[in-house]
Amino acid sequence: MNPLQTIKQILSSDVLVEVPTDQMRLDDSLREGYGIDSLGFVELRVRCEESFGIEIPDDAFAVEELSTLGDVLALVERLSGAGHSPATA
Repeated sequence: MNPLQTIKQILSSDVLVEVPTDQMRLDDSLREGYGIDSLGFVELRVRCEESFGIEIPDDAFAVEELSTLGDVLALVERLSGAGHSPATA
């Protein structure tokens, strides 16, 4: 599973976003589009750290910096060194 698919699965199964994974797009808003609250952001962070074997610094996971699915993907790819293209959305 590529990083984007993994993040979508985390959003669906762990953060309990009700949008089907096949309808999630990179520019979707995490707050407005998916209804993620502060606890949801914490869950997303923890699950991304576990799934990708990375540590996300507090300043990198500021809610203001991560407003879309694409922002989360870019952060995970940067921290994990993955070179996957967002075009796989």
